[in-house]
Amino acid sequence: MSEKFKALVINQEGENFTREIQSIDRKFLKHGDVLVKVDYSGLNYKDALILKNGARLVKEFPHIPGIDFSGTVVASQNKNCKEGDEIILTGWRVGEIFFGGYSQFAKVNGDFLVKKPKSISSKQAMILGTAGLTALQCAFAIKQAREELLLGEKVENVLVTGASGGVGSIAVMILNKLGCNVTAVTSKESNKKYLKSIGAKNTTNTADLD
Repeated sequence: MSEKFKALVINQEGENFTREIQSIDRKFLKHGDVLVKVDYSGLNYKDALILKNGARLVKEFPHIPGIDFSGTVVASQNKNCKEGDEIILTGWRVGEIFFGGYSQFAKVNGDFLVKKPKSISSKQAMILGTAGLTALQCAFAIKQAREELLLGEKVENVLVTGASGGVGSIAVMILNKLGCNVTAVTSKESNKKYLKSIGAKNTTNTADLD
């Protein structure tokens, strides 16, 4: 690979906060033991906060944001990763205290990475992204784990708050696919048609829960 590549770099000097696409080299990447060619990275709420002004989440500058990404390993010093592995990263405070995915290449701790399932593309992995993973974990906890705890009693009716957001929308879709009757909670009347279109059986206003 070329030593030079592009990354979105944020910086803070006194009161002056900047964000710009820069041409950098691998020496700039100071963390981790696995180098990944980034295919896709999502735009999450936390990313938006960091891109605005660092949101007090970033402690050292200059910094590369992006809390999740998918891509291919190009070099590794970690026994669990090898060149050519297709991977996904979400969480681990990458994009906050570690350099993130808004770069053509990322260098991270190999223990943060998971192998991408062959059934989905790198692009699909980031369409789901951190919000999708969170929604999946919540949905499985509600549906499968709860049914096991209830010794097989089926969970049929589920209420999803914040349903029009990233996590909430995907949770509505997943729970609908799992056979639940989903009631989606939203504060905006204009969101109700959308929520019905993605699988909510019913909708209700946030104010009605008070």
